[in-house]
Amino acid sequence: MAQYQYTARAIDDDKVFKSTCHAESVGMVRSEFIRMGYVVDSIIPRKTDQIFGQRKRVRLQDVVNMCRRFSVMYGAGLHLLDCLSSLSRENESKGLSDILQDIHNKIAQGSNVAEAFSKHPKVFSPLFVNMLRAGETAGKFDYVLGQLATYLEKEYDLRRKIRQALAYPLVVLVMIFLVVTAIIIFVVPAFSEVYMKLGVKLPGPTIILILLSNNAMYIFPSIVVLAAGLWALYRKLQTIPAVKNRLDRIKLAMPMVGAVYHRITLLKFMRTLSIMITAGIHISDAIAVAGDVADNAVVSEATDMIQRNIKRGGTITEAIKLHGFFPQTIIHAFATGEEAGSLGGMLDKFANGIEQEVDDGIKRLVTKIEPVLVIFLSSIVGFILLAVYLPIFDLMRVLHK
Repeated sequence: MAQYQYTARAIDDDKVFKSTCHAESVGMVRSEFIRMGYVVDSIIPRKTDQIFGQRKRVRLQDVVNMCRRFSVMYGAGLHLLDCLSSLSRENESKGLSDILQDIHNKIAQGSNVAEAFSKHPKVFSPLFVNMLRAGETAGKFDYVLGQLATYLEKEYDLRRKIRQALAYPLVVLVMIFLVVTAIIIFVVPAFSEVYMKLGVKLPGPTIILILLSNNAMYIFPSIVVLAAGLWALYRKLQTIPAVKNRLDRIKLAMPMVGAVYHRITLLKFMRTLSIMITAGIHISDAIAVAGDVADNAVVSEATDMIQRNIKRGGTITEAIKLHGFFPQTIIHAFATGEEAGSLGGMLDKFANGIEQEVDDGIKRLVTKIEPVLVIFLSSIVGFILLAVYLPIFDLMRVLHK
């Protein structure tokens, strides 16, 4: 459907209405207004980039909202294609609207739901597609959509907490960089010019600061380019299996950060496995998808061990006992769940406990980072003050003599 901007007048009192609407064609908009007793003055198709409030980028929150509305509409008895058509029209993300319209068209042409969603892997993960396939097979489509929305909400909340934890140190570092840059570019030259005129012998810190000031136009852009290059290199290295394996192990072993990262990775694995088992997906497929969602080479190694043991007729507990990634409490959770035949529910309960541990770990991490940043900031400010005022002290001594 396209969006149109219109101007219409009421026949009875000649009142003018200007707004926008979605419709299949200009003729459909005109006929609807005539049927309701309006005179249409103009109907103009709106371009995609003119549509107020729409974004091309698809956020996780957009997918969460779509799942919630999809679940309610489908559970209320609306036909699947009608749900997709409505969702594609009324969406803040133009990118998601286009994707849902494409999915609508593919299903209308005979494709099944999971296959149509799988054509857009950047927006809908293997977990999402497998859950839809399980819901479609079991006839619990609206239930699965509700579960997916709950899962994605928790995933979004986790990402938000991580961003909030990183926001403070990043803002402080950026502010330090900007303030130091401003001081070196605008303040230091004024002092250095005075010192040169007075003929004061400059100490080492002052010489270093003046050199930085004289070459600031080259140094600071180079720092920005270097940081961007290192980030691009890191992203590139993540695509090389051997390097990614090594980097993932380093992340888990890092001081302070490693413990929190371990809990976050474990939480992703357990929550994904829980929701997929509850939806009735085969245990081997569920473990494979959970390993992909966790996105860590150590977890992939563990899932490979688990799958091999399941193929031999063994249990998950037998395999994870032999892998150090899983704490003893989690091993007990798997053992209890497998024995009771309620592994999905047991994992969900323990995932909630791990989520609380992640929250506490992030708070402790921020608390530990704060004094490090204060020391770092104090060192930089102290060096600048020392470099600026040392020549003044030397000058005062000379004048006093």
